[in-house]
Amino acid sequence: MNTYRKIIFLIIIILLIGITYLFLYYTPSARKAKQSVANSLKIEVGMSKHEVIQIMGKPDNKRISFFNSVDTMYCYQPPFAASSGIYIQFDYRTNKVNRIILNE
Repeated sequence: MNTYRKIIFLIIIILLIGITYLFLYYTPSARKAKQSVANSLKIEVGMSKHEVIQIMGKPDNKRISFFNSVDTMYCYQPPFAASSGIYIQFDYRTNKVNRIILNE
């Protein structure tokens, strides 16, 4: 009977790991985050806000700064376990990308 319990326990652990893997990597939000990372590599300094939205889609969040040369920062969801998200800064004078900050 002890062997039977070990086999059941092992099957349960494998199922939990599989479900966790599927949840972390194949949910809609995980797919969107992966796509954002792939699309962010296409963004270049000097692009307009319109061009960025065409490539990245609507930002998950926007930040506006009144204290420096960054008018708007578009924020995109990071992939699972990333330390930060994807941030795209725009110059207030030209409304063009002046900095791209990728998750690290």
